[in-house]
Amino acid sequence: MTSKKTKEARARESALKRAKAMAGIDTCDENIEPPPGAVMANHTELAHNNTYGFLPCFYVDKVVVCRDCGKEEVWTAKNQKWWYEEAKANIHTEAVYCRACRAKKKERKDQARKVHLEGLANKKN
Repeated sequence: MTSKKTKEARARESALKRAKAMAGIDTCDENIEPPPGAVMANHTELAHNNTYGFLPCFYVDKVVVCRDCGKEEVWTAKNQKWWYEEAKANIHTEAVYCRACRAKKKERKDQARKVHLEGLANKKN
């Protein structure tokens, strides 16, 4: 029997391998058939991008190498669709930090904000 941690590690490793295999696919080429696991793009939701370049027809899992720790992680097609179409991010932006480093940065910013607001409250008193 394998443990839950081992199964999760194998799943991450498998997803990373699949993402690396799809790295050369041009998601903006309309003549390419989307590979299995691709998420179709909605061009009406991407209309906010003021670009002369082509918009993606579909999203595929991408490999992200974290700027802080160097860990490789998969940025899923589903998360890319949310980022570009629902959060309305610029189509030329990409993830650069892993989940763990993003969580650390968020915690550090939240702590700094808390200290700052406490300082302002003490200053008023």
